Amino acid sequence: MAKTRILQDRRRAGRKKTRTRGNTLVLIVAVMAILIAILLFALGYTRLVGSSQEQKTAIEAASLAAAKEISRIVINDPNFGFISLSDAAPVGKSTTAGDNYFMPVFGINTLMGTIRLDLIIAESMNNNTMKTLAKRDLTNLKLAKETLIAELKQSLINSGASKDADGQPVNPYTAAEQAYLQNQVRLTGGSSYVAGSMKLSLGCLEGPIQTNIPIPKPSSYSHVSGNQSRNECYMSGVNIPFAGEDFVFAAVTDSLKLVDPRKFTDTAAGLPYQMPSIVKAEADQKIQDPERKTTSVVHAVSCAAPASVYDPKPAPGSLTFSFPDGTPPELTNINSILVLSGLNGNTTILQKSTGGDYPEPGSSLSPMGGSTLDGGALLATGIYDWLKRAGARLDAEKAVDMLTENFSNSGVPSIHIFSVKANGTIQYNSSISIEQNPYWPASENQLYGQSQDALTSSDGFTYDMHVRDYTYQPGTINGGKHGGEPLTNPVVVVPIVTEDSREVGAGKMEIAMSGNEGTMVGGDCGGSGDGATSWVWIGSPPPGPPTKVTINGVSYKIWPNASSPILGRNDFGLLDPARTIVSMSSGPGGGLMRPTYLQNGAAVDVRFRQAIDLTPVGTPKKVYVNKKGDLID
Repeated sequence: MAKTRILQDRRRAGRKKTRTRGNTLVLIVAVMAILIAILLFALGYTRLVGSSQEQKTAIEAASLAAAKEISRIVINDPNFGFISLSDAAPVGKSTTAGDNYFMPVFGINTLMGTIRLDLIIAESMNNNTMKTLAKRDLTNLKLAKETLIAELKQSLINSGASKDADGQPVNPYTAAEQAYLQNQVRLTGGSSYVAGSMKLSLGCLEGPIQTNIPIPKPSSYSHVSGNQSRNECYMSGVNIPFAGEDFVFAAVTDSLKLVDPRKFTDTAAGLPYQMPSIVKAEADQKIQDPERKTTSVVHAVSCAAPASVYDPKPAPGSLTFSFPDGTPPELTNINSILVLSGLNGNTTILQKSTGGDYPEPGSSLSPMGGSTLDGGALLATGIYDWLKRAGARLDAEKAVDMLTENFSNSGVPSIHIFSVKANGTIQYNSSISIEQNPYWPASENQLYGQSQDALTSSDGFTYDMHVRDYTYQPGTINGGKHGGEPLTNPVVVVPIVTEDSREVGAGKMEIAMSGNEGTMVGGDCGGSGDGATSWVWIGSPPPGPPTKVTINGVSYKIWPNASSPILGRNDFGLLDPARTIVSMSSGPGGGLMRPTYLQNGAAVDVRFRQAIDLTPVGTPKKVYVNKKGDLID
C-alpha cells in the first residue's frame, strides 16, 4: 500500500512539472509577442518622429531660401531709383546710369525711416516747403511699395522671373524647392517629396519684430513710444505716426529669421497700410510604412523674415554755400538766407539741363516743367534734398543747429561746406581763395534755379542766388545720365576729419582759414560768371569793352560775359574765353562703382553772385576799384 501511494505521488509531481513547463513556455511566447509589438511600435514611432523632424528641417530651409531670394529682387522706381527690401551699395551691373557708374539700391524701410526723420527735421525747422516735400515723398513711397509688393508676389509663383541688381534672374520658388529636396527625409527611406506641392505666400506678421532702421537721435526727436522701437531701432508691423502722417515698417531684419507660422497673416489688422515681407512655405511629404503597407501625406509649414544689409552711406555728398564776389554782411548763416525778404515771392527761374551737363556741347537749359518755387522754397528744396541723402542716420538736432551755424570768413570771397559724418553729426569747413575758376555745370535733368535780386545788400550791391541741385531727381528713369547722384568735384571733396573743421552745434573753437592756406580750394571765388560781374577788385575788370544793347527803346551797357541782360544772369562763365568748366567724369564701358559713394561730391550748391550792370547809357554806373584804390571807368 505504502509503495503504491509513493508511486502515485511521483506521477502527480511529474504531471505538475509538465504543466508548469507548458505555462512558462506560453508566458515566454506572450512576452516575446509583446516585446515584438513594442519594438515594431517604437520603430514606427521613431520613423514617424524622424520623418516629422526632417520634414520640419526641410520646410524651414525652404522658407529661409525663399526669404533670402526676395531680398535680392530690385525694381526701378521713377521717384526713388532702384529699390528693394534691402539696401545695396552701387555695385550692381544692372543699375548702370548713363555715365557708366553704378547706382545704389534703397531698402523700403530705409526710405521709410529717412522720410520720417526728414519730416521731423522739417517740423523742427518750421519750414513748410520741407514739410511738403517729406509728405510728397511718403505718398510716392506708398506707390512704390505697391509696385515692389506686386513684383515680390509674382516672383513666388513657379514661373516668376524677377531680377537682382546684377540683372540675374531671381526665382524664390526654385530656391525653396531645391532647399527642401536637399534637406528632406533621408534616414527613413520610405519618404518622398510630393512633386509640385511647394507653395509660397507673401504676407505679414501679427506682432512687431525689430528692424535695423535707427530711430531719430537724440531721443527727444524720435517721437516713438511703447512697442514702436527696441534697441533704438524701429519695430515693424505697428503704426508710428508723426505730424498727421502714418509710417509702417516692413518685417525686415538684420539677418534671416524663422518666425512663428501661427502669426502669419495676409493682412495685419489695425494698420493704415501694409508692407508684406514674410514668406510662408508649404509642402507635402509622402511617407510609406512597409510593415503596415500604408501611405500617408504630411503637410509642413514654415515662415521666414528676409534680411536687409543696412547701407551706411559713407559719403552722401556736400552742401555748399559759395560767395565768389564776397559774402554780403547780412548773410551770417543759413537761416539768415532762408529769412531774406527778397526770396519770398520774387522772380525765380527754374531750369534743367538737357542733352548733357550744361554747358557741355550739345546741351541746353530748358524750363523745369510743372515746378513753381520762389527763392525761399528753392533754397529749402536744396537743403531738403541734401538732408535725405544722409538717410536715417542723420542727427536731427545737428541738422537743426546747422541753420544757425555761423559762417567763417564772413565778408570775403569764400565757400562753406557741410558734410555728414559717420555718426550722423555734421562737419563744417570753410575756405578762402581768389581763384576765378572753375565754374560748376548743371547736371542733366537736375534742377538749376536762379532767384534774381534775392538780396539788395548794405554793401551797395544786388545779389542773385543760384542753386545747383544735383540730387533733385533721383534714379535713372528721370534723373539724367548721373541719376541724381552727387558729382565728382574736387572743390567739395572734404575728408571727414577734425583738423581744419568744426562740428556743427558742438561749440568747438572756430578755425577759419585765410588766404590759400588749408586743405581746400574755393571754386570760382572772386570770378565773374555769365551775368555776374564783381564790383570788388579781382585783379582786372571783366573782359571788355562793354557793348550797347537796346531793349524796348532803352540802351544798356553790358559786359561780354553776359549774353543778354535778360538771359545772361546765370553762372556758367559763358563767352568768357578764360572759363574752365568742371567736367563730370564717366566710368568705363563695363561700369564702375560711383566714386562719390566713398568720397563726398557736390550734392547741392547755393551761390550768391552780384548782378550784372544794367545801367542805362548816360546814367552814372558802378565802377571797379583796383588794388591801388583807383577808379576804373
